[in-house]
Order: sequence, then structure tokens, then C-alpha cells
Amino acid sequence: MIITIDGPVASGKSSVAKRLADKLGFYYLYTGLLYRGLAYLLVTKFGYSDEELKKPRSADIDAIVNNPSFQYHYDTGIPTIMFNGENITPYLKTAEVDHWSSISSADPYVRQSVLHHQIELGKKYNLVVDGRDTGTIVFPHATIKIFLTAAPEVRAKRWQQDQMKAGKKFTFADALTAINERDQRDITRPHSPLIPATDAIIIDNSDMSIEETDEKLYQLCLSQHK
Repeated sequence: MIITIDGPVASGKSSVAKRLADKLGFYYLYTGLLYRGLAYLLVTKFGYSDEELKKPRSADIDAIVNNPSFQYHYDTGIPTIMFNGENITPYLKTAEVDHWSSISSADPYVRQSVLHHQIELGKKYNLVVDGRDTGTIVFPHATIKIFLTAAPEVRAKRWQQDQMKAGKKFTFADALTAINERDQRDITRPHSPLIPATDAIIIDNSDMSIEETDEKLYQLCLSQHK
């Protein structure tokens, strides 16, 4: 069984998806971490600039994503990206990596390369998977598809708070600009744009806590899978 949760940045989909997976006893696939890991390595190992991230060289993508040492794990209950035996996950939740990832993930070859990893995990496990195209492109035949969203102002505040936890300070105006720019890139990219699947259940959690959102989705999954 596969449950997809798509939505824009700071909609809470990753936090909710992990909670839901743990409640259901499913494997949690945090697709954003795959894209972040790839972008981080393109910049830190291959010296990419923002401009180069718009069209990464296929050989560089292959050297990372098709390398057996590039691995996603959730065996310990923590989403983890390993590369050449090193856990690079602690470096991936920064505003810089978020920015790099939003650029490189628009590239068709990047998305096609990461797609393979996602599909293989879907063959092995019952999944709760979150991302931006998991219900439309990656797992179009998922049992349950959810599109989680919230008002831009609410998401900007959440993003600002997340960055603060990581020691990064942004004004609300800067956070809102970052959110709107990311939304624009995700929605308008020609390959795998951010859109709800035609059969997705759309949930706006602007006025809901993570706990309330989690419970709503859990009850929804129980009702849909009787």
C-alpha cells in the first residue's frame, strides 16, 4: 500500500508523513531529502554555481545518484542519506540547500534519476511518501493521495521558525519572499510541476497544528482503507 502526501514548501507534509508512517507501521520516504542530497553534493563535491544547477551535467548526476553508495535509509526511524559511507543528512536542512535543491530539482534528468530510487522503494515496502509529484508522477496508482497546503503567510512563519531552530535568522518578509519564490519555481516548472493529482484529497491546514493535521490524515487513511 502506498500513501502519497504532496504539497508546497512548509505545508507540514514531511512532519505529518513521518508521524503517519510510524502510526501505520509503514516505511517513510522523504523524497525531498533525495533531491537535497543530490543538490548538496553537486555544489560541495562538483563545485556547481546556482546557474550550473539549472542544467546539471548528466555525468555528474549519474556519479551521484547511480552510485551504489548514494542510499536512502529509514531503518532506524530517521530519514537518512548516505554517500560514500558518510551520513550527509545533517547538512541538508538549511536554507542554502533548500535553495540549491529547488533549482536543480526542476531539471528533467534530475527528476528521472531520483524517480528510480523512489519506485524501487515502493516495490519493497508499504510507503507513506511525501513530495511534490508523488501522487501525479511517482506513484500515480497510490491507494490514497493527499495534497496538503496552507496559506503562504502561514507557511512563511513555519519556514522562518524552522530556520531559527537551525540557527538561521530571517525576517518574516524574507521568509515570505523565499516561500513565494519556491512556489513559483515548483508550480511553473515544465517537468513534474507542483499540482494536486486529479484524485487527491486536498487539505488546508492553515488553522491546524501538526498534531491536528496528523490525526486528521490518520483518520482519513483508516476510513479510506477499510
